[in-house]
Amino acid sequence: MKHLRLMSLAAGMLLSLSALPLSAALAVETGFYDDLRNSKWHDGFVFYYPENHTPKSQTLKFAGGTMHEGGYEATLTGLNVRNGKVTGGTVAKTEWSPEKKASLVITDDNGMKYSMLYIRDLKGKTINILNPLSDTANTSRLIDVNNVYLSLRGRYLDDEGNRYVFTLGDPDNDYRELPDSSSLAGNRKEACILITPEEIIPLTFEEEFEFTAPVFKLNGIYVEARPTADGLEIHYIPGIDDKENPEGTPKEGIYKKLSPVLEMPRFAFTEEVILNMGLLGHFDYRTLRLMRNEIMARHGYAPFKSQDLRDYFESKPWYNPASDKIQLTPVEKINVDLIRLAEERRKDQEAEDAGK
Repeated sequence: MKHLRLMSLAAGMLLSLSALPLSAALAVETGFYDDLRNSKWHDGFVFYYPENHTPKSQTLKFAGGTMHEGGYEATLTGLNVRNGKVTGGTVAKTEWSPEKKASLVITDDNGMKYSMLYIRDLKGKTINILNPLSDTANTSRLIDVNNVYLSLRGRYLDDEGNRYVFTLGDPDNDYRELPDSSSLAGNRKEACILITPEEIIPLTFEEEFEFTAPVFKLNGIYVEARPTADGLEIHYIPGIDDKENPEGTPKEGIYKKLSPVLEMPRFAFTEEVILNMGLLGHFDYRTLRLMRNEIMARHGYAPFKSQDLRDYFESKPWYNPASDKIQLTPVEKINVDLIRLAEERRKDQEAEDAGK
């Protein structure tokens, strides 16, 4: 299935960022992750942990794996040490790529610190951005938030103008809508809800290979939600594992198309959370391009050089074009870099698929 292929693609992308709520990003204190000897990293799919190192060690080795498979590692040499703390080095060994430079960058915004690990090629181009993994992180929940909540989140309209909202609800409070994933405590697989004009539907997502996938039961049949540049497509599917749909249900095709509402930005979560390559793997090239440029459009960036982007954003009532001099937040800057990287990879992948 498509989502499983995307998750396997995400596994081949060294490390990047986890989907952390803004509140969690702000909670990273100065110096907490500025020594690589004590750092942990992940991309929402592969999780890396440091092996034991002495203070004078000349190399750092990180070992890790997915939720059900180990054998991943990365080794840093040529370490940079400042005030007794390792702040960078050269990635000498990975499963997927030649030698790369690694540097730890602490971004300051009004006194708040963001610890990010940037991976650059030998020409200095950023090719990945890593996010720290806290000691209290629930890895299963991080993956679920990645694969389901953020990839579907939003407010949409069907062809008849009926509103559909994919969001989080509190299972212990009549599924009251939650503002963001940081408000979710437990019940990780039962918290995503679909609000329709008639009811609130708690969505129970199916799993394959221990990962929650955007497959759920709607009106008695299993469907799969797929984000596109035009919104969400709800597809018929035969079922999942040994579960089957009722006889007569189409085996393929679109069950329902949903378009984003006009009155608010579709990708507002890019302001609230630090994204990751695993999450961005759910979106095609066109959608990623819109996502990245929406970040700038929300700040009134103008004029867009491409006519299609000008037409797209000028059709949105929330867009107030002002100037080409805008100020992004640290979270938005990181997300712009990440989305641009994901665009490049997705464009290459789509070109390769088209040539087959």
